[in-house]
Amino acid sequence: MSQLTVLEKLPTIHGLVSAGIDAYQRQRIYILPTRYGLFFAGLLLVMLTGAINYTNSMAYILTFLLGSLMLVGMLHTWQNLRGLLISTPVVRPVFAGAALHLPLLLDNRAGLQRIALTLELWSRRKEQRRGSAGEPLTINLKPGAITQAQLLVKTSKRGYLRPGRLRIRSRFPLGLFLAWSYLESDQVCIIYPQPAGSRELPVYSEYATDEQQGKKSGTDDFTGFKPYRHGDSIRSIDWKAFARQQPLQVKRFSGSGSSKLMLSWNLCGPGADVEQRLSQLCLWALHAERDGYHYGLEIPGGRIESGRGEAHLQQCLTLLAGYGYADESL
Repeated sequence: MSQLTVLEKLPTIHGLVSAGIDAYQRQRIYILPTRYGLFFAGLLLVMLTGAINYTNSMAYILTFLLGSLMLVGMLHTWQNLRGLLISTPVVRPVFAGAALHLPLLLDNRAGLQRIALTLELWSRRKEQRRGSAGEPLTINLKPGAITQAQLLVKTSKRGYLRPGRLRIRSRFPLGLFLAWSYLESDQVCIIYPQPAGSRELPVYSEYATDEQQGKKSGTDDFTGFKPYRHGDSIRSIDWKAFARQQPLQVKRFSGSGSSKLMLSWNLCGPGADVEQRLSQLCLWALHAERDGYHYGLEIPGGRIESGRGEAHLQQCLTLLAGYGYADESL
């Protein structure tokens, strides 16, 4: 039995474990006859018995011809997997309850046309193999091409989901044999809490001092410029100065500095349970980012200072997803 080669590990996000599949040289292709193959082999045995009993040369020829066809089919089934390169790019986080798209890159530069390859997530626990890991994916690969594919994985709760073992199998060309191989993945997928609760943001819990005057653009009198910092609104950037090849600068206006919104665990209400609090904080973070606020997050065991921007939002949502070390493995 030959080996199935896979690509090495790919980079990770948010400091989590690698998103690739290990390149184990001991990875093997297994092959066994299907029930149709067993029936076909039994039929050949009956035909051979008849040919011997009646000493019929035509029956001998037909039996050995079909037997040779079965052996050639076994070789092609094994060849359909041999030398395929598989890698998994970084997975984008999703919210709990949404389908997780697990991307796959199948490198078929070996030059073989591969037909009816089936990929699926394969749990070691038999009771979890049906309905918990998404639907299998069947694809064809053109020779010398790199193909992108996606496995849909069902998510039910927030936390860190580890897809685990990937199985690739093939019955091509005759369906008489099944060839398969397992690829172990240490990839970790982030599942954010499902946003739910009150859409109204809480009152400001922290305020900028007078020294931070003009941090947020407004309609008051123009007072000057300040250097651009990550998180400043692009609407306040002096684009004319930037066109003159000057450093990025942000317009400042008179008036009080911008308010800082601290999304706290205690603001969710005394009657809410853990998951309800996390869902409420997730919804508030999304609305605060959408409305352009500088906001922070404070939960038991973790605090993120005020900020804004896509990276800041992901940091807050990742903190919410990992609260209590939630873990769901397939």
